[in-house]
Amino acid sequence: MFTWKYSTWHITGVVDHTVPDHTVPDHSGARHDARAPSAGGMALWTALLVAHRHLTAELDADLRAGADMTLDDYDVLYQLRAAGRALRMSELAAVVLISRPTTSRVVDRLVERGWVARWHDDHDRRVVRVALTAAGTRAQRRAGRLHLDGIARRVEAPLGGRDLDALAKALQALAGDAAGSEVGGRRRDR
Repeated sequence: MFTWKYSTWHITGVVDHTVPDHTVPDHSGARHDARAPSAGGMALWTALLVAHRHLTAELDADLRAGADMTLDDYDVLYQLRAAGRALRMSELAAVVLISRPTTSRVVDRLVERGWVARWHDDHDRRVVRVALTAAGTRAQRRAGRLHLDGIARRVEAPLGGRDLDALAKALQALAGDAAGSEVGGRRRDR
């Protein structure tokens, strides 16, 4: 059983109707009329947050137990393998699902393990490049089988006969441009 963290009170209680300006800024600073989500929208948002937290924790635990790596480690290894070439740290940070500072810490850890090589670009010393080593490729392949099994068991199986394509399209609409991010000309299908 999970607890709904948002309620109708939260929806109506967060808007101070005594303030004359009912506008809010968006990411560009432009203002638009503030809106409150419907109860269905809040239920969807809450379920999405809870599912994400639960699934990433479970998939991380699977990788820790079965492949001696974290989900963040796997994300970096996967993106480097999918690129098929060395990436600038900035390119890698743009495609992984973790923050830039976390990406740097994960790369440090993977370099220590011998799974990733890191060096300064010969033509521009400000640029740091990273690539998988042979050991990193082997580690990603082993972990990949485990990760795909986890996705099948923890994501696909519980949905039973529901329309996976429709759900994927709905979530891709929420993800917007991030859903089609590419590295090395390849989609980020996992």
